[in-house]
Amino acid sequence: MEAAVKEREQRLLKVLTYEVVDGKPIYYRGYKDVLEGKKQPEEIMGSSTLQARVIAKIIMAVSSLESKEFIITANEHGIKTNKGYRAVDIGIFEEGKFKLSEGYSDVAPVVAIEVDVKAELEDMTFMEYVEEKVKDLFEVGTQKVIWILTKPRVVMVFEKNKEGKILTWDDEVEVLEGVKFKLSELVQP
Repeated sequence: MEAAVKEREQRLLKVLTYEVVDGKPIYYRGYKDVLEGKKQPEEIMGSSTLQARVIAKIIMAVSSLESKEFIITANEHGIKTNKGYRAVDIGIFEEGKFKLSEGYSDVAPVVAIEVDVKAELEDMTFMEYVEEKVKDLFEVGTQKVIWILTKPRVVMVFEKNKEGKILTWDDEVEVLEGVKFKLSELVQP
């Protein structure tokens, strides 16, 4: 019986792995509740209605980039990094470099857009996690990371070799090529 419980836990931990950095898994926030049988994996892996709406509206706002030789992906797209892999909510890739496959992307997005943090941050602070993830993405070619926080409604913009910016949802956020959005206008009840 003990072996079956251990095997079940290992299978669950594999499903509950959000990202891998330096060979160490980073699990979805709340994974311990799943292991203890208090929640189902879907309860912690899914997005809130607000997160889902923000992502959908941003994709609509940046969709014109598809006609400018970019490819837009979504849904926790896996990106291979020098240290493992990271997941991004929305990725904007150069069309000529993007390759469809059954696995994670070998090419980094030009722009990565994140909404909140779904990772269980056991060994680091929120900002340490953000800084590490941004650094990992920059190392493999990402030029800009836009990180949206639904609470306290803040947008952090990181551009490679530039000072980071903190904006409000009322500020205009430029993604690429003059394509901009203002969250306060995009996301309304």
